[in-house]
Amino acid sequence: MKTRFTAQFLALVILTFIGAVSTNAQGGKNQSKPDLSGSWLLDSKKSNSAGLTIKPDLPVKISHHDPEFRVTLSSELNGQTVERDFVYFTDGRGETNRATSFLTTEPRANAGDLQKQVTKSKTKWSGDKIVTRSQLRATIAGTFVEFEQVDEWKLSSDGKVLSQTSRIIFQQSNGHLRYQCRYRVDYRRN
Repeated sequence: MKTRFTAQFLALVILTFIGAVSTNAQGGKNQSKPDLSGSWLLDSKKSNSAGLTIKPDLPVKISHHDPEFRVTLSSELNGQTVERDFVYFTDGRGETNRATSFLTTEPRANAGDLQKQVTKSKTKWSGDKIVTRSQLRATIAGTFVEFEQVDEWKLSSDGKVLSQTSRIIFQQSNGHLRYQCRYRVDYRRN
């Protein structure tokens, strides 16, 4: 009788342990990701965005329903507010948007040139950050230049600050020149 009770007790302990391990493993896979949705304004005091043309009073709007991550940027063109939508997918399937960056040494280039360009990228989660990687190419002063743009979006633990960190990594086609610049933009809830 005592052996039977011990065997049943031991089986119950093992099943409980297996259930706990299984629950923890599933919980690790299904951790909720932050929702970055909202209307955000530039916090110029916290941002390292020298040279960027971001107006603090124009909001960045984000609609985030995973895997869709939609960013609406506002800017001014000839005194008018213009909104541009960018749609990303955090499941890594890839996306094509109107150009996110435009690089030229052509003095006659204008905003219309930007409208003709597209950027292909891939987006996915990296922990609690959304990371987008784009491979871009340009001919500058007769030299072919290839660069990668990496954008990371992260929400503060209190949900009040959204940080966008961008890196642009330049590399010449011969592979010898490598240059990286980084900037960070912080937004506060509108």
